[in-house]
Amino acid sequence: MKTRNVAVIDVGSNTIKLLVASRSADGSLAILQQVSDPTRIGSGIGSESPVLSRDSMLAGLATIAKLLDGATVYSPSEIRIVATGAVREAANGKEFANLILQSTGHSAIILSGGEEASGIAAGLITDPALASHHDFLACDLGGGSMELILVSARSARAKVSLPLGAVRLTERFIAEPQKLVSERETEAISEHVQTTLAASEFPFPEASHLLVATGGAFATARAVLADREGIPFEKRSLLSRQDLTQLLQEISSLSLDGRLDRFPSLPPNRADVMPAALACIVATLDHAHASEVRNSLRNLRYGIAAELLA
Repeated sequence: MKTRNVAVIDVGSNTIKLLVASRSADGSLAILQQVSDPTRIGSGIGSESPVLSRDSMLAGLATIAKLLDGATVYSPSEIRIVATGAVREAANGKEFANLILQSTGHSAIILSGGEEASGIAAGLITDPALASHHDFLACDLGGGSMELILVSARSARAKVSLPLGAVRLTERFIAEPQKLVSERETEAISEHVQTTLAASEFPFPEASHLLVATGGAFATARAVLADREGIPFEKRSLLSRQDLTQLLQEISSLSLDGRLDRFPSLPPNRADVMPAALACIVATLDHAHASEVRNSLRNLRYGIAAELLA
């Protein structure tokens, strides 16, 4: 029987990502292609009334068209385009979704925060590294939002989407991201994150749970640490609070150019938002009483692919 391939395009605030996948003979998710393009459509998401600029939408359309073109070689039987935080909250998000349909012929689904969290949980469950873990706390940090999911018996028991994305926090709390970031600014982010988490009433487990995290900021921190230590990326999935705190202090003490010089594995489209992202991550670990976090690369698009192939 011919293998069925599916393609998923995830339109995020900071990046737009493609995943092409199929089912292996053993039922696991087989990854055929994955591409991440640093198209930041979410600039301005930190404002009280965010709006996608015309330039951002045009850049987003160009990236989506390019990714769709790259997926055609796999002849996917189904293509799913989803949009998250930036499009969800923008006053003209539906207009952008309509432009995607008109431009590509494919509908773009604007996911609610709850739908996004469910998709992330479904993606994490496909991770072979988590196959033996039935209960864990999951966190996904994007550009516009952060999702928390309490997984019990490999099913999402509780979930919440919070306005704590790295781009959003940078725009709100860091005056000049290209320059040194002050301790006062990162402390303000930490306090805001802690307050938001407490107000969310999310049921953080009292007992020690495995904390699994996904999203570009976590993967970037992992890559930077692995590169510094001269070990393969695959061997650096565990990130301690101390690792992340030290990285926050070092990156914040450098200008944007200094960060790129010091850390060759730091992508330019993340260098400006990493101080806010790391401050958010450390505050989240503290709130969850976690001393370390395991990074997984399988988040939303993997969950949607698994759903399409079910």
